[in-house]
Amino acid sequence: MIGFLIAMAGGALAPMIEEPVTRPVARAMGTKVEVADGEIRLLSFMIAMFAAGFACAVLEIGSPLGLAVGGALGYFGTRVFTFLKGIIDAKGK
Repeated sequence: MIGFLIAMAGGALAPMIEEPVTRPVARAMGTKVEVADGEIRLLSFMIAMFAAGFACAVLEIGSPLGLAVGGALGYFGTRVFTFLKGIIDAKGK
Protein backbone atom coordinates (compact mmCIF):
# COMPACT_ATOMS: atom_id res chain seq x y z
CA MET A 1 0.00 0.00 0.00
CA ILE A 2 2.79 2.43 0.83
CA GLY A 3 4.50 1.61 -2.48
CA PHE A 4 1.25 2.40 -4.28
CA LEU A 5 1.07 5.79 -2.55
CA ILE A 6 4.72 6.56 -3.33
CA ALA A 7 4.09 5.74 -7.01
CA MET A 8 0.91 7.82 -6.98
CA ALA A 9 2.87 10.79 -5.64
CA GLY A 10 5.55 10.22 -8.28
CA GLY A 11 2.96 10.17 -11.04
CA ALA A 12 1.40 13.38 -9.74
CA LEU A 13 4.82 15.06 -9.51
CA ALA A 14 5.91 14.04 -13.02
CA PRO A 15 4.60 17.20 -14.75
CA MET A 16 6.17 19.37 -12.04
CA ILE A 17 9.70 18.02 -12.53
CA GLU A 18 9.65 18.72 -16.27
CA GLU A 19 11.52 22.04 -16.13
CA PRO A 20 13.93 21.60 -13.20
CA VAL A 21 14.90 17.96 -13.83
CA THR A 22 13.86 16.59 -17.20
CA ARG A 23 14.96 19.35 -19.57
CA PRO A 24 18.54 19.36 -18.17
CA VAL A 25 18.63 15.55 -18.47
CA ALA A 26 17.35 15.79 -22.06
CA ARG A 27 20.01 18.40 -22.89
CA ALA A 28 22.69 16.17 -21.37
CA MET A 29 21.46 13.27 -23.52
CA GLY A 30 21.13 15.52 -26.58
CA THR A 31 24.50 14.74 -28.12
CA LYS A 32 23.99 10.97 -27.99
CA VAL A 33 20.20 10.55 -27.92
CA GLU A 34 17.82 13.01 -29.51
CA VAL A 35 14.79 13.77 -27.33
CA ALA A 36 11.88 15.41 -29.14
CA ASP A 37 9.76 18.05 -27.42
CA GLY A 38 6.79 15.68 -27.36
CA GLU A 39 8.82 13.13 -25.44
CA ILE A 40 9.76 15.42 -22.55
CA ARG A 41 6.58 14.66 -20.58
CA LEU A 42 7.17 10.91 -21.03
CA LEU A 43 10.77 11.28 -19.89
CA SER A 44 9.51 13.16 -16.80
CA PHE A 45 7.16 10.28 -16.01
CA MET A 46 9.97 7.77 -16.48
CA ILE A 47 12.27 9.70 -14.13
CA ALA A 48 9.51 10.00 -11.51
CA MET A 49 8.71 6.28 -11.73
CA PHE A 50 12.40 5.42 -11.50
CA ALA A 51 12.63 7.48 -8.31
CA ALA A 52 9.47 5.86 -6.91
CA GLY A 53 10.74 2.38 -7.79
CA PHE A 54 14.10 3.14 -6.21
CA ALA A 55 12.41 4.38 -3.01
CA CYS A 56 10.23 1.27 -2.87
CA ALA A 57 13.22 -1.01 -3.44
CA VAL A 58 15.25 0.67 -0.70
CA LEU A 59 12.33 0.51 1.72
CA GLU A 60 11.45 -3.02 0.55
CA ILE A 61 7.77 -2.16 0.05
CA GLY A 62 5.33 -2.29 -2.83
CA SER A 63 4.93 -4.49 -5.87
CA PRO A 64 5.50 -3.82 -9.57
CA LEU A 65 1.77 -3.85 -10.24
CA GLY A 66 1.13 -1.41 -7.39
CA LEU A 67 3.81 0.89 -8.76
CA ALA A 68 2.37 0.78 -12.28
CA VAL A 69 -1.22 1.39 -11.20
CA GLY A 70 -0.26 4.03 -8.63
CA GLY A 71 1.90 5.90 -11.12
CA ALA A 72 -0.84 5.90 -13.75
CA LEU A 73 -3.48 7.04 -11.27
CA GLY A 74 -1.18 9.74 -9.96
CA TYR A 75 -0.41 11.01 -13.44
CA PHE A 76 -3.99 10.95 -14.69
CA GLY A 77 -5.64 11.56 -11.29
CA THR A 78 -6.96 15.05 -11.98
CA ARG A 79 -8.43 13.97 -15.31
CA VAL A 80 -10.08 10.89 -13.77
CA PHE A 81 -11.47 13.00 -10.93
CA THR A 82 -12.92 15.55 -13.36
CA PHE A 83 -14.42 12.77 -15.49
CA LEU A 84 -16.07 11.06 -12.52
CA LYS A 85 -17.31 14.38 -11.13
CA GLY A 86 -18.94 15.11 -14.51
CA ILE A 87 -20.71 11.76 -14.43
CA ILE A 88 -21.98 12.34 -10.90
CA ASP A 89 -23.12 15.87 -11.72
CA ALA A 90 -24.95 14.63 -14.83
CA LYS A 91 -26.87 12.04 -12.80
CA GLY A 92 -27.95 14.72 -10.31
CA LYS A 93 -29.60 16.84 -12.99
